Amino acid sequence: MRTLLIIFSFFLLHVSVDAKPRVLPQQQAAHFCRLLLNDGEGRIYPLKLYATRLTTLLYAEPRHAGFSAEQVFTGLIFFYDDWAQEPMALGDGRGRMLMEELHSGQTLRIFPHVQGKHATWYAPTDRLPSSVDDEHQKYISEVFDRLNAVVHEGNWKLVDDFIDKMIQYQCRFGGKQK
Repeated sequence: MRTLLIIFSFFLLHVSVDAKPRVLPQQQAAHFCRLLLNDGEGRIYPLKLYATRLTTLLYAEPRHAGFSAEQVFTGLIFFYDDWAQEPMALGDGRGRMLMEELHSGQTLRIFPHVQGKHATWYAPTDRLPSSVDDEHQKYISEVFDRLNAVVHEGNWKLVDDFIDKMIQYQCRFGGKQK
């Protein structure tokens, strides 16, 4: 009996040490990172750049645990609990805050809305003004929940379809940027 407990304990220790956090497949992670992001200071750039900067800030390299920056970034969004346990190069307090803001959607200003000649970009968690019609309010507030469900099902074709629609949304409603 004691031998069985030792073997079982070794197995649990081995599994927990070698377990890697979950990520999206590279193809879907890279596809997601084609979306544009407004940094809150008026600059708009691909999520790929933000993913690389954030991964480097958190883990001191643009890759971590054998995953690309896009995979780390989308892992933080869709599999936060797995990533919350990963050791970081950045101090725990600031690093956890950045991870939580990303996971909650606070920093994902990826939904544009044009009013007059000016485009304002919103995060899925933002309180939207009444100038954003009901259809767009519903889309912005629900698309991530639906995408998250499809990610956790592992339906990568449907994940790509969601991302394509999000890219189309940005192109259609982003307005002209200077």
